[in-house]
Amino acid sequence: MELRAVLFDLDNTLILFEEDKFFTAYTKKLYLSFRDLLTPQKFAERLMYATLMMTKNDGKTTNAEFFVRHFADGIPISSDQLWLRFEKFYATEFEQFHSLMAPLAGAREIVINLKKRGLKLVIATNPMFPINVQLIRLRWANLDDICFDLITSADNSNYCKPNLHYYHEICQKIKLPPEQCLMVGNDAFNDMIAAKTGMKTYLATDSDHLSIELSRALAKHSKVEMPAPDFKGPLSELCHTLEKFKLIPE
Repeated sequence: MELRAVLFDLDNTLILFEEDKFFTAYTKKLYLSFRDLLTPQKFAERLMYATLMMTKNDGKTTNAEFFVRHFADGIPISSDQLWLRFEKFYATEFEQFHSLMAPLAGAREIVINLKKRGLKLVIATNPMFPINVQLIRLRWANLDDICFDLITSADNSNYCKPNLHYYHEICQKIKLPPEQCLMVGNDAFNDMIAAKTGMKTYLATDSDHLSIELSRALAKHSKVEMPAPDFKGPLSELCHTLEKFKLIPE
């Protein structure tokens, strides 16, 4: 098996945290930027609705544009003005959630090792946040100084997990066929579905935290038969797994 690229999920793959605890705190604080427009309950409902809709993006616009269009439905100010509120929050408030995160021990060394071996590296985190937030989260993971070939974000992606077009879009951008890529992630639904594109998959088992509500809802209502991962284990065993591949540096 030839391998030219490794795709890494971020949440509870390279950085550990209690996802429900984080998103509860995040939603509560984010609401303050919209309290003149919505009640707390309506805001939470609107945020979840727009996020769910983002997973159904048809590829005609970026995820950011698709999200804010649905979030803005029925609110008496423009999508652009609403997006500015999100951007201001990310620039001034998002850092406060750093204390909820912990880098996965050994993850940095693994990524650096793969970089030295000449493989293309992608941060294939579900692209629901803009790039500045993804970079903040990579800093929390102690990976922000590594030159990745691609970091998926709401600004540069037109699809979300578990849509297979998300993985095909990555392959188009890094100019490699799926068969030469390995997807590494902790989510048996959103990440391992990459196998349906022809990618090999590695299910990381370092985190025993449950997926967030959105991921659970998607998995529950999906009629897709999920493939078993090709490989499974803690991230520390990934380099041993790569011995099964013929590595082809770029």
